[in-house]
Amino acid sequence: MMQTGTELVILSSLATIALSGTIGVYLLRLWWGQPTRLMTDLPLVFAITTMAQAVQISIGQAPNYGLIEQSMGLFRLRAIVICFSIVPIFGALLQIWAPRIQKHHNRLVFLVLAIWVATVLLGPTEEFIMIMVIPWILVFGILMLITFVITWKTSRLNEVRSDLMIVSIIFGMASQALRVPLLGSGLFYVPDVLFMLSMLFIAIAFSNPWYRRENRGIQEPSSQTEIAMALDY
Repeated sequence: MMQTGTELVILSSLATIALSGTIGVYLLRLWWGQPTRLMTDLPLVFAITTMAQAVQISIGQAPNYGLIEQSMGLFRLRAIVICFSIVPIFGALLQIWAPRIQKHHNRLVFLVLAIWVATVLLGPTEEFIMIMVIPWILVFGILMLITFVITWKTSRLNEVRSDLMIVSIIFGMASQALRVPLLGSGLFYVPDVLFMLSMLFIAIAFSNPWYRRENRGIQEPSSQTEIAMALDY
């Protein structure tokens, strides 16, 4: 069973790396092709997030491929890379939910960044660091989940399948919430499989094969300002 679990972790991690990298490049090109580009646009936010995820998973799997020895330093590096996949989401959430305090957004982002990095560098064990940072991931995940629930219910942001993003976020949060409880158990591979599925749903949600530009009756929102208007509505 342990051998099968290890193989599932490796295979799901390879699939996640490939999906994350592909999604990141696709979303970066999508953002670059927009007539107006903002640093908080969702395509750029998720491009940075997914590419950072590809990097952190590659770092985490390097010892399994015999490329480097597992160490606390390697774990800290991976945790810092994860931070750079979370901070853009936090910035986007501030733009969506708190536009009235925009002048404080950069300070809040740097504050979260500083707390995260300090926790990672000063935390004594892997378990302690995970217990301290995973709640941040879950809180941001819940806020993003609420955001996509609203865009789904209000039929905004139709170029992205909000319903699939909801499923993706739920799977992603479950993978983080279960990582510590299942650490060292026979089901240690479950979080990695769930995270792979989360990336798969993101890929489908943003590529959105059901969406047809010619069927749009109105211009769809592509910026956080327009999404914020949908939330107010």
